[in-house]
Amino acid sequence: MVRIILCVMTLSATIPSSGFAEDEKTPLAGEEFHTEVMGEPVKVEARDRKIVTAASFGVEYLPNGPSFYQVLPFGALYVWRNSDDEKRRFRGTFSGPVNDLTYNVGSHSSSGWELRMTLNTMIIPIGRAEYVEGQIIRDVELEWSYVFGGLGIAYRKQLSPGNQDNALEISLTYEPGFRWFSGTSRTASNFVVPNDTYEGHVHARLRKDALERNLMELPHRGYAFGGDFIYGHRMKWDNWGGGQFGTFNGQQQREFVMGSVFGLAATGVPFVNSEKHRLVTSLYGGIGRHLDRFSTFRLPGRPTGYEWEALALPMLPSVAFNELFPTRYGIGHLEYRYEPIFFLYPYVRGSWGFVEQPRFNPDRSIRMKMDSMPALGGGVVSGAPWRSQVEINYSYNFGIYSDHSGGAPMAGRHGFFVFWSKQL
Repeated sequence: MVRIILCVMTLSATIPSSGFAEDEKTPLAGEEFHTEVMGEPVKVEARDRKIVTAASFGVEYLPNGPSFYQVLPFGALYVWRNSDDEKRRFRGTFSGPVNDLTYNVGSHSSSGWELRMTLNTMIIPIGRAEYVEGQIIRDVELEWSYVFGGLGIAYRKQLSPGNQDNALEISLTYEPGFRWFSGTSRTASNFVVPNDTYEGHVHARLRKDALERNLMELPHRGYAFGGDFIYGHRMKWDNWGGGQFGTFNGQQQREFVMGSVFGLAATGVPFVNSEKHRLVTSLYGGIGRHLDRFSTFRLPGRPTGYEWEALALPMLPSVAFNELFPTRYGIGHLEYRYEPIFFLYPYVRGSWGFVEQPRFNPDRSIRMKMDSMPALGGGVVSGAPWRSQVEINYSYNFGIYSDHSGGAPMAGRHGFFVFWSKQL
C-alpha cells in the first residue's frame, strides 16, 4: 500500500539563483515574506494553509531491487480542508487503488469533542507476491483487497505556536471492514487461499503537533509525537498458506493487537547562531502480536513528507514501498539541513533501523529475523516553477538485500527518488 503526503508552496516571482544574508529569518509556511535577490525585490504572498489541494508524482529507482519494484512510479491527490473555526476538518489522499479519508466535525458547545469518520480502501485486482532478501517468492502470490469504514469520537485542543496544524488530537474509533482474496495463475497449487472475511478494528490514536514549518513545509522548530493502538478481530479465519512461508494458524490470528509510536524534533545546530542550519531527529517503533501478512506493519510507509498525519508513517531508505512486513521494528533518523536561499534546502541524513525481516535458511525455507539496517543519504528540496516543489534524494542502505539477477542475495542497496508536487 502506498501512502503519499504532499508539501506545497507559492512563489509570486521568478527567483534568480543567488542567496541572501545569513542572518535573515527563515520564511515560515503560509506567511507573507519579502526579501531581495541580486538587488531585485522578491515577495512571497501569504497562503491559506487551511485550504490545500495538491497533486504529486514521483519515481523511485532501486538498482538490483525487488522484481517489478526496481522502477516504481507513485502519486496521489491530497485534499485538506480546515474550517475557520476549526470545528470541521477533512483530509483525503486519493491514488485510485488506495485511498485514505477522514472527516472530523464538532460544535461550538462541544469544548473540543468531535465526531470522527474514516474510510480506508485498498482495491488492487492484480496478484502481489512477497520478497525475501530482494528475491520474489512467486508461489505465495495473491490478489487481496480491503475496505474499512470508521466511526468514533475525538478530542482536539489547539497548541502553541497556534498554526492551524498545531494541535493535540486524541480519537477512539471502531472500524468495520471486509477483506477478500483470490489466487492467481502463479499461486502454488498447494497454497491455501485465506477466507474472505469481515474484520473490525478498535483504533485508539494520538497526535500532538507543535511544529513550525518553513516555506517548503519542512519542520523548522518544535516537536511532534503520537501513536496508534489497534485491536482487530475477524469473523472467519481458518488456516491458510503453504509453500516456503509455511502454513499459518488461522485460529491464533483471528484476533490481533498492534501498536506504533513516533516522535520528531526540529532544532538549531548547537553552537551555531543561525536558523539556516537545522537538525531534525525522528524515531519510529512498532510491535504486534498474532499479526500476519495482511494485518502487520508495512515498511516503508512513505518516501517523504512532513504534513500533520504523514509524520506518523515511517521512512526506510532504499527499501521498496511496503517491501517489508515486520511484526516489530525500531527506526531512527538524524538529518542536517541547510538553507542557502529561502526556497532551497539541501540535507544529509543518517538512519538506523532494527527491523524484523524475512531471511532464507540454508534449505531455502524462510524465517523472520531481527537485524540492523543502517543507511546514509542526502538530497535537496526546492521550490519550482508553477507553484510547485521538487525533492531529489539518494540513499544507500547497508542492511537491505539486493537481488543480482538470480545470483546470491547481497547486503546493501542504492536508492534514488524524484518527487514533484504542485498546488492546484
